[in-house]
Amino acid sequence: MEDHNATRVSMGIHTLMGIVAGYVSVFFSEAVYSFGVAVVILVVTGYAVGFVLKKKGIKWWMTNGGVIYILVWIIMWIFLFNLPA
Repeated sequence: MEDHNATRVSMGIHTLMGIVAGYVSVFFSEAVYSFGVAVVILVVTGYAVGFVLKKKGIKWWMTNGGVIYILVWIIMWIFLFNLPA
């Protein structure tokens, strides 16, 4: 049961950070910079969550948060980018 809770916590944190990264990405004028910032936030978040939850390995990290982070980030970035000014 403990592993199930770790998965929930990881996915929740990655979802919130995906929203933050989508918001931050809107402020950059070029997509390359937005992508770079999103990747940096993903890596920092992944290592922090892995350290706190004592989970190791890229496979666990990507399946329990990394993929949802990427999806939420791209959705938020596109949504916020297309809002009328």
